[in-house]
Amino acid sequence: MGRTEPEGKLLGRDFILICSSNFLAFFSIYMIIPVLPVFLEDKGYNNFLIGALMSMMTVAALLRPFFGKISDRSGRRWLIVWGILLLGISNFLYAAFGGALPLFIVRLVNGLGLAAFHTAAYAMIGDLAPSARRLQGIAIFYISVDATIATAPVVAEFMRVAWGYTPVYILAGALALAAFLASLFIRETRDHRRLPKPATARHVRITPLQIAIYTMTICYTLTLGSLTTFIVLSALGNSIQQGELFFTVFAVTLIVLRLGVGKRADALARRPLIMISGVIAIAGLIIIAYAGHLFFLILGSFIYALGFAYLPTALSALLLDYTLLSDRGVVLGIFLAVFDLGMGLGGVAMGPLADAWGYPAMYVAGGMIALLGMLFFVLSTGDLRGEGGSTASAEGRMGVEGEREQKLG
Repeated sequence: MGRTEPEGKLLGRDFILICSSNFLAFFSIYMIIPVLPVFLEDKGYNNFLIGALMSMMTVAALLRPFFGKISDRSGRRWLIVWGILLLGISNFLYAAFGGALPLFIVRLVNGLGLAAFHTAAYAMIGDLAPSARRLQGIAIFYISVDATIATAPVVAEFMRVAWGYTPVYILAGALALAAFLASLFIRETRDHRRLPKPATARHVRITPLQIAIYTMTICYTLTLGSLTTFIVLSALGNSIQQGELFFTVFAVTLIVLRLGVGKRADALARRPLIMISGVIAIAGLIIIAYAGHLFFLILGSFIYALGFAYLPTALSALLLDYTLLSDRGVVLGIFLAVFDLGMGLGGVAMGPLADAWGYPAMYVAGGMIALLGMLFFVLSTGDLRGEGGSTASAEGRMGVEGEREQKLG
């Protein structure tokens, strides 16, 4: 029997277990992300190959809509459990291989585990979060990742310098397996017997609103992907030794803002929040592009995070405001696939720009792409009604919930 939290209640047992598993799993991921490019550069690989290898998880992320479809039809829990297990086992394999070819395979397997568990977990958060606290619930789920961005790269860099790469990979695997153990106690929220068939059982119809959200998402995550892949290397190019502090400043800012706004975020209009956040994020990226001193790198990281704090959460909340419950998994699966695709392109597509013109030009090009994505979103959603928070979006949600009730009735 599927289950959801009572109306208004958010921090229930299963919500906490999902966020805890998410924290442990992503801690393992963000231990590897900043260390692996340095390892590959030590091996003599160029930025294009480094970006391509780091982006292999994106290939697996393209299967997120498929995993979302499965979670809609057969339940969320088993995908969470088996996805985390696959992630943990593949993390250990980084310690076994040093060449690029086997690491391409490891990254692909890593990505399959991440895509399966995170897609189902995101959909389950959507099941558990009451509609009036939807953005807050998504924000807390994101915080479980933000906390790992703030700490895992620092821990990984300390371990790499002190003991080498292998202990980093072993700890990453152990943490993912700890997430697997926590996931075993999560209860199913999806009762597929009581719901209509999801959209992927029919022909998928992508709405103009979804296209606008997906487009803006991929344009902005491209900038984040370029930063997570190249920030340490670009900082070193400017004689800044503490480039990994980007991760800490970025994540701490996200955590403080998302915790500070909390429940009040759902009262804010989604569309203006998205637009303001987008402008601020671009400003931070430009500062990072020309940061020749640690102070400006930290300042740019802070401003970029200031803009990014509610950008993906507000985009996904707006998406859920206008999504049928029966289609939630596949629609979020597409959103996460687009998110990961942008992250991956930030490494593989922007790397050649860095090789040809340098890191500042690469970051500026990413900012221009992000600006175009935001303009497309603004023009495509200009006539959107009820795009606001828990009160303003009631009209839009009532249409979705009304259709759902008719089908269930």
